[in-house]
Amino acid sequence: MSAAALMAQDQLAERQPGTLFAYPLAPDTCANLESRCNYIITHFWENYDISKPITDDAAFETTFRDFVGFFRYAHRNVVMMVVRDLVNKAQSNVTNLQKLGQVAERALYGVEAEYWSDEVYVAFAKGLASSKQLPKDVRDHYGSQLARINAVQVGAVLDFEYVGADGLKHRLNELPAAKSYILLFVDDSTDSTIGRLRLSTDVALNALLESGDAVLLCLEAKKYSAEWAAAASAYADKWMVGCDESLTSTLDLRLLPCCYVLDENRTIVNKSLSVDGLMSAVNPRY
Repeated sequence: MSAAALMAQDQLAERQPGTLFAYPLAPDTCANLESRCNYIITHFWENYDISKPITDDAAFETTFRDFVGFFRYAHRNVVMMVVRDLVNKAQSNVTNLQKLGQVAERALYGVEAEYWSDEVYVAFAKGLASSKQLPKDVRDHYGSQLARINAVQVGAVLDFEYVGADGLKHRLNELPAAKSYILLFVDDSTDSTIGRLRLSTDVALNALLESGDAVLLCLEAKKYSAEWAAAASAYADKWMVGCDESLTSTLDLRLLPCCYVLDENRTIVNKSLSVDGLMSAVNPRY
């Protein structure tokens, strides 16, 4: 049994500082970790009336993040059921519904999320995007997130247009044939600069590029300019480069730098990988 997952089971029945209420305690009849977590998330909000105004935003977020902490150990179907139920109950108070969406975004989708899960976050986002009680700009916010996430689901074939260092338009499906494609998305931040440098000197990655087994395309989320093209010439010799200012509005690029990995058919096999994640993938001992 995971102590982290059950958050000190002997303390769950007592309200902890900075939370809204005491968490449910799974009975002894729940014999394994999954069944215990299923029970906890199913009964988590039973003694809290989410139709009443949330007066302590910090405690609400702490409690919600604790709730989400059980998800990775619970059954998928149970998780999706309790998420839909919570969103439906929050519809009775528009302000609470908005707060729920904001907290869900930070806990499941944002750069500070401890647990990234597109599937779970989509369940929250769908409920908010379709709620006629919410202002249009709020619905549009979640709707645009859904569009970006759905466009780059793992298993989807990816293709889009970008501008190369030559100033001409290119498409992903025009890239040279390879067993895998690595798309490195960057901006002009220090993190992106360091990430490019680390990858350009990685021996294992360079071997894959040299052999032709992999193609790396570095894409910057900005409009083409002569200055950008001149700077792009400093990228690694074996890399291809491109830019497009619409990348962050059409693709799910919540954190930069990040990497997408595609197979030979340009089907997404992994997305939103950090530079460390990519280096671990190409260096098993990294």
